[in-house]
Amino acid sequence: MTRKLYQLLAGLPLAWLYAMSSCAAFLLQQVFRYRRKDVKQNLEQAFPDWSDATIKATRKNFYQNLCDTAFEIIAGSRQPLTFFEQRIEVINPELLADLSENGQQSVFVMLAHQGNWEWMLHRAAALYDMPMAFVYKRLHSQAADEFSLQARQRFGATAIEMRDTARNIIRHRRTPRLIYMLADQSPGLRERVHTTEFLNRETAFFSGAATLARATGFPVAFARCQRIKRGHFEVELVEITRDPASVEETWILERYAELTEAAIRACPDDWLWSNRRWKHQAPTASTLDKSAPPDTDNQSNPES
Repeated sequence: MTRKLYQLLAGLPLAWLYAMSSCAAFLLQQVFRYRRKDVKQNLEQAFPDWSDATIKATRKNFYQNLCDTAFEIIAGSRQPLTFFEQRIEVINPELLADLSENGQQSVFVMLAHQGNWEWMLHRAAALYDMPMAFVYKRLHSQAADEFSLQARQRFGATAIEMRDTARNIIRHRRTPRLIYMLADQSPGLRERVHTTEFLNRETAFFSGAATLARATGFPVAFARCQRIKRGHFEVELVEITRDPASVEETWILERYAELTEAAIRACPDDWLWSNRRWKHQAPTASTLDKSAPPDTDNQSNPES
């Protein structure tokens, strides 16, 4: 039933879906009050100088963007590549071509839950003539999980289940790929992390991408996605390092956190403020123990 509903919605005009999104945003914020306390607290902590009016306006815009993103992902499951070419402008696509040596080596592309991270994957399929992979966590709903995977893989991208990340990347390290990893969500209590200040709080970040980059030597980039208007986005790519062996894991993670925060502050409406990012108290120091084997199989969850 759920999968059929997704398929039905995907066949509707985008304008209709945006009308539904406006209704859903009102219900989510005002009626169901979905994580309103979390959203308010996260905004107040990140922007302590903001007035109540600014917090409320940003919260309202956040709920609208959240619903827009959900309906855009559904709509995108039936759109051709030309649709994403028309709606997503990549300012500097040549960076990934340069880092990958024109498709001769893999690159880790670190993302944040901002803009439309799903549409970015499809836009990349139209830009780059090399295989792509994305790390994901299974959804609780089997129907939703199947729909999501089918939508993401329709242009040839390969799914890497979160628990298999390290094994998959090491096993296929000789196959050049663009590997997309969302890395701004809350890690679990037993996962290997690095702690740094992020949005005015001590915050733990997964170490997985940095650990794997140093183990494989793959360059690392960051992709910033900003919503320009409904259904239109701008993507900017930033080099983190082209030689991960020459820097510490902590440096890669600090740079990612810095770039993510800058992107959020430039366009605060677009980040996933309902994510319980600080549900676990951050450790007082980095837990990147160089004497311990890297635990990278459970460190990238694009669904959180």
